[in-house]
Amino acid sequence: QIKFASVKLANMYMKRVAMELQYMGPLNKDLALEYMLLQAVRFAFRIHQFAGGFDTETMDAFEELRNLVHVRNSTQ
Repeated sequence: QIKFASVKLANMYMKRVAMELQYMGPLNKDLALEYMLLQAVRFAFRIHQFAGGFDTETMDAFEELRNLVHVRNSTQ
């Protein structure tokens, strides 16, 4: 149950960061936003290692975050 709850927490966290990235737009180069993104990826990786993987919903949230990072990097 702890692993399941951890995966759900990672899912919520990545969705929150993705929402912030979308809200700020691709041209905003705020360092705090970049730091938040880095922390989200680190946290997600640790949860992935602890839980032994992600469920489908959490993997989708991670893919969304990855795609947003790709869009942000391609516009800079």
